[in-house]
Amino acid sequence: MENKFGRIFRHKGELANEQVPPSESLREIEKHIERHLGKPGIVIHELSSKGVHVDIHVVPPRADRDFFTLVTSGMSDKPMNAPPPAGELKYAELMLCLPSSWQIKEGDLSSEETWRKDWPTLWLRRLARFPHAFGTWFFWGHSLPNGDPANPLAPDTSLCGWVLLEPRLIPDEFKIMKRADGGKTWFLAAVPLYREEMNLKLSQGTEKLEEMFAAAGVTELIDPKRVNVALKN
Repeated sequence: MENKFGRIFRHKGELANEQVPPSESLREIEKHIERHLGKPGIVIHELSSKGVHVDIHVVPPRADRDFFTLVTSGMSDKPMNAPPPAGELKYAELMLCLPSSWQIKEGDLSSEETWRKDWPTLWLRRLARFPHAFGTWFFWGHSLPNGDPANPLAPDTSLCGWVLLEPRLIPDEFKIMKRADGGKTWFLAAVPLYREEMNLKLSQGTEKLEEMFAAAGVTELIDPKRVNVALKN
């Protein structure tokens, strides 16, 4: 995992294969989604879980939001191992968006066999589990390559890693949810990266990458063939 300061951390370890009860945060987050984004058309329930039970809520496209919005629940069932100065940032969930032309069916999204088509959804679940699996934490500016060296996320793209940023395609009121226990759950956008963009983030910082994304119109709406801002003249 790489953080916003350009340091690289290599993690070892994995969660034991254990039965995990359904997400405690599911209903709370579902209400938060309905209030600010609309009612999910599908909730992709996890059939077996490690560490935390991660479900994915899929809000369908509508006239003013011509894309699917995918939001996790369950990542925030347990606190992440945030450093003491960042104690209030220990609960988070992830989200991303997919074009309205993307075919999403609940049955297709329940198996690793469909990763070639459904890699954004499968990766969203992997990312949500990662902090708990490796005793670390995720927040703004943290990034994760697909292997070392990084490999493409799917056969039809050269995108090969992820960075977590402030979401751009959701209302500000959605970005932080007050929890029933008095804490806060932060919603972070998972944005896929090219190798050159990952290197740029490490060398010049997340703020620079965000500036270049803004200029090129890159958001959490996934386009497997989008422009590589680190190569853009």
